[in-house]
Amino acid sequence: MENTENTENTENTENINNTQNLQNLQNDTTKDNNQNIENIAKNEKQEFNKIKYQKNLDFIKEIINKYKFLETLKNSANNLEKEPNIYHLTDLYRLALMLFDEKFNEEIKEYKSYKEKFEALKEEFNLNEYNQIKQLLELLNKENTELKNKYYELLERYQQVVEAYKTTKENYESYVNRVEKNFEKMKREAKEKIISNLIPVLDSFEISLKSINENVNDIETIKKGVSLIYYQLVDVLKNEGIEIINSEGSKFDPSLHEAIEIVETEQVEDETIVKEYRPAYKLLDKIIRPASVKVAKNPTKNNQNNNK
Repeated sequence: MENTENTENTENTENINNTQNLQNLQNDTTKDNNQNIENIAKNEKQEFNKIKYQKNLDFIKEIINKYKFLETLKNSANNLEKEPNIYHLTDLYRLALMLFDEKFNEEIKEYKSYKEKFEALKEEFNLNEYNQIKQLLELLNKENTELKNKYYELLERYQQVVEAYKTTKENYESYVNRVEKNFEKMKREAKEKIISNLIPVLDSFEISLKSINENVNDIETIKKGVSLIYYQLVDVLKNEGIEIINSEGSKFDPSLHEAIEIVETEQVEDETIVKEYRPAYKLLDKIIRPASVKVAKNPTKNNQNNNK
C-alpha cells in the first residue's frame, strides 16, 4: 500500500512537471514572436533614419559644391559620407550657416558701396559708368536675394537636423531603458522558472521525510524514495542545460578535472582517471565545476621520460 502511494505521488509530480514545461514552452514562443516583431520595427526605423540622414547630407554637399566660399567644408562632407555621424552633420550645417552669414554681410557692404557710387555718378550725369554700376547693382541684388533664400533654406535644414538629433537621442535613451527593464524581467522570469521546477523536488523531500518517519526500519523504501528525488533533481538540472560529466576511466584533462590524489600503477595507462570523487558539471558550453578525481601515474613511463 505504501509503494502504491509513492507511485501515485511520483506520477502526480511528473504530470505537474509536464504541464509546467508546456506552459514554459508557450511563454518562450510568445516572447520570441514579440522579440522578432520588435526587431523588425527597430530595423525599419533605423533604415528610415539612414534615408533621412543621406538626404540631408546630399543637400549640404550640393550647397558646398555650388558656392566657392564653402570649399573648406568639402573634406568634412566627404568624411560624413564614409563615416555617417548625425552629430557631425549637425556641426557641418552650423558651420555652413556661419559662412553664409559672413558672405551675406560682405555682399551687403559691397552693395551699399556700389549704391553710393551709383548715386554720386547719377548726380554727375556720367551715363556710361552709371549704366555699368547699375548693372553691377542689379547683379549683386540678384546674388544677395539668392544667397538670402539659400541661407533660410539652409537654416531650415539645420533645424531639421537638430530635431533629428534630439529624436535620435531620445530614442536611444528610451531603448537603453527598455533593454534594462527587459533584462531585469528576464532575470526575474529565469529565477521564477528555476524555483518553480525545484518546488516539486522540495515537495518530494517532504513526502519522503514523512515516509521515513512512518517506515524507519524499511531501508529499501527509504533508498528508493531518495533515489527518485535524486533523479527528479537531475531532470530539473538537465532541463536548465546542466550536464553531469562522468570521468572515471577517461584521460585526465586539466580543463575538466581536478586531481586531488595520484596513485602509481602499471595496470592502466598513464594519466587515466581511476576514481571519481565528485563529478563535473557543465552548463551549455562552460564547465561550472571540475570533477575531483584520482589519477594514475605509470612509474616506468615517467622514468623513461626523465632519462630522455
